[in-house]
Amino acid sequence: MRRNWILGMVCLLGCGILLAAEEPSVVREVREGLQQRMAEIPKIGSYGWIHSSEEERTEWTQFHALKAEVDAKLAQPQNVSEAQWQEILRKIVPSMLEKVRHAIDLYGEFLPLTESQWNELEPEEKTYWEEVKKRKAELETLWTNRENVPESTWLDVLEELNEKTVPRPLPERVAPYRPPHTPEVVNGTAEEAQQKIEADWLFQADHQPTILRTRQEIGYAQELAERFSGVDFSESLQQLATLEKTLEGLDENQIDAEKYLAVRRIKRKIHLANPAIHFDTIVYVDMPKPQGSEMDHETRHRVGCMAVPGGRLMKLEGLSPDGKQTKLMPQEPLHGSFWRPDVSYDGKQILFCFKPHNEKAFHLYEINADGTGLRQITRGIFDDLDPIYLPDGEHILFLTARGYTYVRCMVSANSFIMARMKRDGSDLYLLSRNMESEYTPSVLNDGRIIYTRWEYTDKPLWRCQSLWTMNPDGTQVQTFWGNQSVWPDVLKDARAIPGSEKVMFTGCGHHAWFDGSVGIIDPGKGLNYPDGLSKATPDVPWAECGDGPAEKNASDRYHASGKYSQYYSPYPLSEEDFLVSAQRGDKFVLLLMDIHGNRELIHEGVYHIFHAIPLAPRNIPQVRQDQVLWPTLAEREKPAPGVIYSNNVYENAPEELRGKAKFLRIWSLEPKTYTMWEKRPYATMGPATSMVQSDGVKRILGTVPIEEDGSVSFSAPSGVALHFQLLDENHRALQTMRSFTGVMPGEVRGCLGCHESHIRSPKITAVGKAMQRAPSTITPVPWEDISVSFDRYVQPVLDKHCGKCHQNPEHEAFRTLNLTKRPGFLFFDEPYVTLTGHPTWGKPYPQPENPSPGFGWADTILVEGFHVMDPKAYVTTPPMTKLSYKSRLVKRMASGTHHDVKVTGEDLLRVILWVDAMCPYYGSEELRAMPDPQFDGVEFVAVKPRIQTAPLIPRPGPLDAWKSEKDPCYAPPTLERVNALPHGIAR
Repeated sequence: MRRNWILGMVCLLGCGILLAAEEPSVVREVREGLQQRMAEIPKIGSYGWIHSSEEERTEWTQFHALKAEVDAKLAQPQNVSEAQWQEILRKIVPSMLEKVRHAIDLYGEFLPLTESQWNELEPEEKTYWEEVKKRKAELETLWTNRENVPESTWLDVLEELNEKTVPRPLPERVAPYRPPHTPEVVNGTAEEAQQKIEADWLFQADHQPTILRTRQEIGYAQELAERFSGVDFSESLQQLATLEKTLEGLDENQIDAEKYLAVRRIKRKIHLANPAIHFDTIVYVDMPKPQGSEMDHETRHRVGCMAVPGGRLMKLEGLSPDGKQTKLMPQEPLHGSFWRPDVSYDGKQILFCFKPHNEKAFHLYEINADGTGLRQITRGIFDDLDPIYLPDGEHILFLTARGYTYVRCMVSANSFIMARMKRDGSDLYLLSRNMESEYTPSVLNDGRIIYTRWEYTDKPLWRCQSLWTMNPDGTQVQTFWGNQSVWPDVLKDARAIPGSEKVMFTGCGHHAWFDGSVGIIDPGKGLNYPDGLSKATPDVPWAECGDGPAEKNASDRYHASGKYSQYYSPYPLSEEDFLVSAQRGDKFVLLLMDIHGNRELIHEGVYHIFHAIPLAPRNIPQVRQDQVLWPTLAEREKPAPGVIYSNNVYENAPEELRGKAKFLRIWSLEPKTYTMWEKRPYATMGPATSMVQSDGVKRILGTVPIEEDGSVSFSAPSGVALHFQLLDENHRALQTMRSFTGVMPGEVRGCLGCHESHIRSPKITAVGKAMQRAPSTITPVPWEDISVSFDRYVQPVLDKHCGKCHQNPEHEAFRTLNLTKRPGFLFFDEPYVTLTGHPTWGKPYPQPENPSPGFGWADTILVEGFHVMDPKAYVTTPPMTKLSYKSRLVKRMASGTHHDVKVTGEDLLRVILWVDAMCPYYGSEELRAMPDPQFDGVEFVAVKPRIQTAPLIPRPGPLDAWKSEKDPCYAPPTLERVNALPHGIAR
């Protein structure tokens, strides 16, 4: 048989491609089985490999070795007998019993286990799960006696369960199945703790405890004692002096672990006597990292379907590895996953998020510090993350997927935006207008909320995750630092430093897990790189983007101690001291650290310790009173508007702009509640709305007048992302806002002007004319379809005014510039591709030397036409250099000099709006004609991806904390409801 197979092999185009039909079935089974198993396990050294258990890595190491052996045999299959192939197949393909066990586990994966879970079921759901529970019990009994069960029975079981379950889809973006398990709490002895501490000390010395290093540690310890004024260290300092004398005359390169460890014992005693450590108990999360494909993305790893069980919410009494550990959560019979907890201001309660292993989403919970009084605050299909207590004692703020939004450049990543509700779960409102994710909010000393805002409105998608602030009611959203910076890449986990205006944060990566280097921001010294920025861990570069050209250390005396490769979730204790998770090898441990480089091990967990926070009373920040007209349920579709004003739109703007602006144009950015999930037709987008950038749908709300003195004031729809442009008398854009803002209901807020920088304060010499009258009402465009697309805004104008020549194959103009709609690049039709100039992504845009007529005539800002690390990509574009004011397409249409063609009125305005909207390809009407995505693995996603039926969620709400998915606003929107919304398809 093998001889006939060899003779039947066919080489295609010299590439050695074999016809699968000619390969023996057993060899094909080996190939397919090997491919399947390799898709299930991570590569050695990869993200999933590093953050897996030791047992899993052992198993996978063995399989990688087996793969290498099998690959060698597959290279020369004719030298392997069929019996040998069968033996290999048995090693690769799971056994019958392994398949059965896995199928039983998947069958009962989402079976309710607690009384509350059963109580939340609808009658039909309860009936279904009762049947599953009964059948699973029967199967578990059968499994207990599996040695006596014939293979035919197991085949019947597999056939039955294969019809009732869906195998975990390997290509899709969900975590592989992991049997639910929570490690037991094991308190270590003092001797074991000392061994761990000394092992960490030796790690810090790179396992080379030389006499030189010992002398250095004596100096570091003396500096600590000097810094902690008011504490009596005379005994410790005397001990150090005695030890220092024993080092006299010794070779600096000599290894002496005993002397080194003796110094470190004294230094630890000094370090832990730091007056900033006013607590002896901490709360933290000990958890395995999420798993699944694309886990290196900043947002993707936080989705509930990527979580794996095994996490624990822990309390540690005593800042040492032998401190008393208490597992607060999970409680039997549940296992699960966690993100960042928070401690009440009186230190008596803990607020946290938890994903039970048999549910698909994270929910919010609260528990007393002693482990009693557990209560669940939210339920449903939406992930709720990172809750924090607000200073008023009545509300909590958190991140949620209830906006139903998706990241524009990561099609399968839900966006988590900020929300607020009362501590009992009532009055849930969405505070954010963002469509991208926001991260790790916390309360500043003055009562404002600081958080990471990811947004890239008309900016490259690479480096736009900076720090912002807002009031606890969602008003007065302001940039805090880095909105026009490349370094660091993502500023995350920002927390106020006690008694200071500075904040500490982690500088992590856009396409990476939330770890990196620790930094400090002093906003009083500037709002963009490098002003006001310093590094607390300068030996570790900023993640992904690396260090910039002008880095500054937080301490001139910093010394590196050990090769800790990454840091995570720092908690500042003073301007110099902080708790932080540090990656040592393949594990994150908890350290006490200072900006000078001194480190002491506090604890290490079974998996990774993250989000450590003192369990103790703390100062209550300033309480900021609500300024919002919160809509009722009946009012949420039409919340009260706000007012936006500027005393002078020319403030901080270039002089050449002054006096030219006659109107302010207001755009609305539609929340991206739609996604293709697994498909990316262009770049990273799905659906792709633009060739120019990773864009969303833009709606033109209209214009308001600008007074002669540059002032403007208008009534603005609330809960909507707004974006502004200065216009000349012909409604051409002079300057554009490359970000977004907005108002809460009833909010009145001002802007500095169409500035190049946020650093300079406005010079207010008189109240502008616009503020001396009632706010203007937005004048809408004179048509109904207000979402901009090429097919509706430009192509009909080309057909009407240019088609006679440029769409006539017999005409010379057709051969010069073909404006007929036809296939272009990928799914983008011509002439869209030509008019936009065929933009580049992530690399400098090469200007053609002799471009063909029409090429790039839109003259839009080529948002992605920069290197991914180019700071120029994020600065404000000089006015009157791009968009409709300079557009050759607009000029040629409007001038009347091109063969007497003069486009006017609505036709010209539509083209102007398309150019000024950054040349979108699709609008809402085109998108909502696309079918909802169907894909393997949709069963594992809590929030079902949609396009045609995608909802439009009214912001700010209110929404239901328990049954949001039953809310009518999540149903497919009717045309009447869409048209009534502030950001609807029509006015």
